[in-house]
Amino acid sequence: MGAKTCRAERIENTNEQLSQVSCAPAAVYTRRVPRYDVPKAAPEPLHLVQRFVNTIDREHEREWLKTPADLELWLQAAGIEGPPPRARGLRRAHELREALRALLVANGRRELPPAGALDVVNAAARAGRLVPELRLEGTVGFRVDPDRPGSALAHIVGVAFASVEDGSWYRLKACRNCRWAFYDYSRNRVASWCSMSLCGNRLKTRRYRRRRARGK
Repeated sequence: MGAKTCRAERIENTNEQLSQVSCAPAAVYTRRVPRYDVPKAAPEPLHLVQRFVNTIDREHEREWLKTPADLELWLQAAGIEGPPPRARGLRRAHELREALRALLVANGRRELPPAGALDVVNAAARAGRLVPELRLEGTVGFRVDPDRPGSALAHIVGVAFASVEDGSWYRLKACRNCRWAFYDYSRNRVASWCSMSLCGNRLKTRRYRRRRARGK
């Protein structure tokens, strides 16, 4: 029996990318994957941290890392090597994701990050034996022990640490309304929403309605 021929088509909308894969003579199926960078993508390599934080859509209760297998596929797609994650690794991934989100909320508010979130991030770095190294171009990078169970998560933390060193970290924020991670490209680093036309207008509308209700 000959090999099947597959064709992938992508259809974009506001929050998702729909991947429709056709395998003749098999039936067509559709798989939904998140558009991690809608609408403001961070520059590489910080984009990796943004995509990781946005593997859950808290506003619409959509989780894309439900199982260790989901996490393994995501890490592979991101080009991150390491031992296959288990249930404990998935729990740690969820904890790290929310700790990073808490740091992004602090970035948006220009506040000090919460101590508990820092503890989770630093623990992930230690678990993967994340260590700094000076590179030929004069920048500081980070490397992990690829054989450690926590190396994949430590790799993500290393990208965050490197962005602190180059200053780009403080432009990665969590939307004040939906908590989606976005990159602030404004000159004065004052953006608060992932999208002014979506979350910005929603928040302003709610505030307007509350003021009108108090005035009645």
